[in-house]
Amino acid sequence: MLNGKDFILNPNKLEKEFQLVEISPWTDYTTKAKVGFYYTVLLPKLKFEKMKVGIKSKRPIISNQELEDKGQVSVVFDNLETRGSLYNGHLSVKAEALDIRIIDAK
Repeated sequence: MLNGKDFILNPNKLEKEFQLVEISPWTDYTTKAKVGFYYTVLLPKLKFEKMKVGIKSKRPIISNQELEDKGQVSVVFDNLETRGSLYNGHLSVKAEALDIRIIDAK
């Protein structure tokens, strides 16, 4: 039987910097406790697919309103780990990182 954790995203398909598009709360479905935030980013090398990266923190690095006002925000992740996830027969990417930082526009 295949397990979602058997699938690993090729690191060569990942960028060093990501385009942040959305921030949402990360809640543990079992305990209903707030864990941190999911940061949804684009993957340009994978036809601009989206990936959610979970980060355990008390506050987001930027609000969705600030993100919308700025238009484009590039970010980098510290210790980004990705793995596959099977849900209802669909394979998707799950990711977690220790931290996220905004990259200043060049």
